[in-house]
Amino acid sequence: MHEGLDVSHAICAPACALFDLPDVHVRAVERGPRSFTVVVETSPTLVGCPSCGVLATGHGRREVVLHDLPCAGVPVRVVWRKRIFRCREDACEVVTFSEVHELAAPRAKLTTRAVAWAVTQLRSHDIAVSALADMLGVAWNTVWHAVAPVIEGQLAAEDRLAGVDALGVDEHVWRHVGPPGTGLVTGIVDHSRGEDGRPRARLLDLVEGRTGAAYGDWLTEQGPAFTSGIRTATLDPFHGYANAIRDELPEAITVLDAFHVVKLGGQVVDEVRRRVQQDTLGHRGRAGDPLYGIRRTLQIGAEHLTAKQITRLNTKLEAGDPHHEVTLAWHCYQKLRAIYHARPET
Repeated sequence: MHEGLDVSHAICAPACALFDLPDVHVRAVERGPRSFTVVVETSPTLVGCPSCGVLATGHGRREVVLHDLPCAGVPVRVVWRKRIFRCREDACEVVTFSEVHELAAPRAKLTTRAVAWAVTQLRSHDIAVSALADMLGVAWNTVWHAVAPVIEGQLAAEDRLAGVDALGVDEHVWRHVGPPGTGLVTGIVDHSRGEDGRPRARLLDLVEGRTGAAYGDWLTEQGPAFTSGIRTATLDPFHGYANAIRDELPEAITVLDAFHVVKLGGQVVDEVRRRVQQDTLGHRGRAGDPLYGIRRTLQIGAEHLTAKQITRLNTKLEAGDPHHEVTLAWHCYQKLRAIYHARPET
């Protein structure tokens, strides 16, 4: 037996270690066709009435079903045999009450750690609420009602923006129905580097609309204490965001983000290909045309091309690019991509 281990905890210790709560005991585990069911209960302890403080006595148990972190690719249901207590003070207005434990909040449908896990997935892994609901084996509303108060509390935390010195902005299609442009939001991302030297890539906020005013107003709301600390501001090629940065972050270095730089480089290659196609053949690309046949290959990074693809690319360029214009544009595009893969010399 391990030193300091509760005697009542000795037999079920390996299973109880999954919860990392010393006073929670696993009494049974059942594997169903599509889920696990874990029966747990807490260690007995002295409890006072929440109203009058008089020592309460046990009054049986009530089984509460919770949903925990998925395990082995299937949802996990926790059946908590929750203790019920009775107040022994006749004059007290409280007759019976349930135990309170960090395993789950009162009337919750998800365990505390399941809520924390879901919030982390939303913040760091760009996962949909519907996907989380499927993994937890619950409805969309169950997940959202559990995580929304936690997220709102984190948004209201005063230190949420502490240490941010690199800020990114881009639009996002939040809603895919309605008139064009009505479902767009502006996303603000923390690009500051952590202790490991890697960008945090942490979503800070979403603001309705895709306008420079939306971004500028958000920066104004954060105050000079925040904006004065921003040293780098990345953006897409939208002039509205550039205007907001110019007005609200005048001391920050403005940088076009890597995704859009590489995307613009790829567009240039495609424009050169289409122009050469017209100059040499006098029509738009068709099946069988040399340059039309490699339009997709020209957009792939050279490091990802197979030997067969390289041979085909060279053959088609030799046949359809007499003045090497497409070839030159493609090499410039590859060098542009290589810049973002380079590592600073140590």
